[in-house]
Amino acid sequence: MEKPPASAATSVPRARLDGCRAAHRRVEALVESLTDADARRASPLPGWTVGHILTHLARNADAHTGMIEAAQRGELSPMYPGGPAQRDGAIAAGQGRPAAELVADLKAAQRRLEDAWAAMSDELWATGLGLRRTGPGTLADFVFSRWREVEVHTVDLDLPGGPDWDGLSPAYVDLEWQELLAHLDERLPEGVTLLLVPGDRPSRAFGRGDERVVVRARPGRILAWLLGRGGDPSWPELRPWFP
Repeated sequence: MEKPPASAATSVPRARLDGCRAAHRRVEALVESLTDADARRASPLPGWTVGHILTHLARNADAHTGMIEAAQRGELSPMYPGGPAQRDGAIAAGQGRPAAELVADLKAAQRRLEDAWAAMSDELWATGLGLRRTGPGTLADFVFSRWREVEVHTVDLDLPGGPDWDGLSPAYVDLEWQELLAHLDERLPEGVTLLLVPGDRPSRAFGRGDERVVVRARPGRILAWLLGRGGDPSWPELRPWFP
């Protein structure tokens, strides 16, 4: 009897796509009944309301779609062709809309991005590039960037029934843990050896200094600190993080 053919290898980042789609559905469910008063609420992000965050998530989704469309034409496009001014201007222009319009815009932008992902060939997944401020990245890497945006900003919305830092997707936490710890040595103050003790996974040591600092917390709380969302005052001040 002949053996069935093995599944063909693929460059499609299926786990990342599944995680990001799930995060899309989660934030959509959270804001389904958003009121205009909710949209005007201040968020934990300085100077940003819930409306700012939802507008940012929508325009960020469109930015990812734009990079995919450019890659399909054989072009390398920045995430925001107009730079920070385009990004910030679009957020400022859209943040004050009625709640229903904010939610409809977010849903439509996320569907456009998911449709763009679905239309990509395996070759485009393998070789397509987009341009972030730190340089080119693969379109597969950008899927994780989008997943990060949605996970983190869903917490930033700080809406009733929404997740806190302990409620991040476990799959996202596992991948983000690897990503952020890969460059943690470079962000530590001179003279510090940092011991991370998350409790649910092996402890890790970083740095080479004589001052020993222990950061003991659940992984989500540690990630919040690594992502610049605060932490215990006794924890070291890290150098800036640039995704």
